[in-house]
Amino acid sequence: MTHMRTGSGRTAKTVAAVIFTTVLAVTAAACGGSGPDVPRVFGLSSEGPESGVDTALATAQTLDRPLDVINFFEAWAWEQPLDVDVLHKIDDAGVMPAVTWEPWNPQNDPTATEFRPSRIAAGEFDDYIRSWATAAAQFGKPMQIRFGHEMNGTWYPWAVGVGGNTAADFVSAYRHVHDIFMSSGATKVQWVWSFDSSSRRDGALDTAASTYPGDTYVDVIGIDGYNGGAAGEFWQSPQDLFGRAIDMADRVGNGKPVWIYETGSGDTLGDKAQWIRDLFSYLSSTSVRGVLWFDFSKAGEANWLLDSSDDTLQAAKDALTSW
Repeated sequence: MTHMRTGSGRTAKTVAAVIFTTVLAVTAAACGGSGPDVPRVFGLSSEGPESGVDTALATAQTLDRPLDVINFFEAWAWEQPLDVDVLHKIDDAGVMPAVTWEPWNPQNDPTATEFRPSRIAAGEFDDYIRSWATAAAQFGKPMQIRFGHEMNGTWYPWAVGVGGNTAADFVSAYRHVHDIFMSSGATKVQWVWSFDSSSRRDGALDTAASTYPGDTYVDVIGIDGYNGGAAGEFWQSPQDLFGRAIDMADRVGNGKPVWIYETGSGDTLGDKAQWIRDLFSYLSSTSVRGVLWFDFSKAGEANWLLDSSDDTLQAAKDALTSW
């Protein structure tokens, strides 16, 4: 699926210090696998100014659940520098920042070849990549980068099979970006390899598995999946949506922590509140240790917001008490 660092008073700093112990646990989780003793993680991708940070923090207060991660999206065509002020704002709240970094122009046709993986691997965008890597090194704190997610779909120009892209092209591009960050000293960046759950597309999980860049290049495995697809056109149980994808992640990832990196549910074809309860109940029985909810209401898509009704908000609050 497809924005000034401020000071804080003593009370805010005390709260942030308490929450930051969770962030340290998140960092350890990203290096320590997905066993039952690994802490569970909850985060949001939210809409609004400044990459949705204020919206996410306000939603967390409503949920009575501190956030561990806030994710925001950046497209390469925007040619924006890594927004270190936003990273600091998230970090000051005791939360780990994450960036979904998309090599495309969202205004173009998905088959556009401007940022195709083979061009990335060949070094055509090294100056831009290195500018981000340098900024991440200067930030100097744990953060995540999710490069080229959902590469097993058909809707992004970096995806396998789109515009002639191969799995080898994607792996080469991913490794090239990673290596520039490492050589620039951005060693605290955690790398997220994230694919689409593909619950209704035969062969897509095999495609995803073929793009795994190797244990050295992955800290967290992410899975994206939405109840009913992008437009909420059908209804699925959480197990139907994620079961096979989780099995594949466990098999390919050799113990890497598995997170649901994007998810949401519409509310027109079923009981969204119950679906939220079922989601966290089901995931508690799996290797998954992180959930990032896509808290957006986008034109032409289902209403993914956790507070789309009082019932869904209460369901999320109830579910998160044991997550």
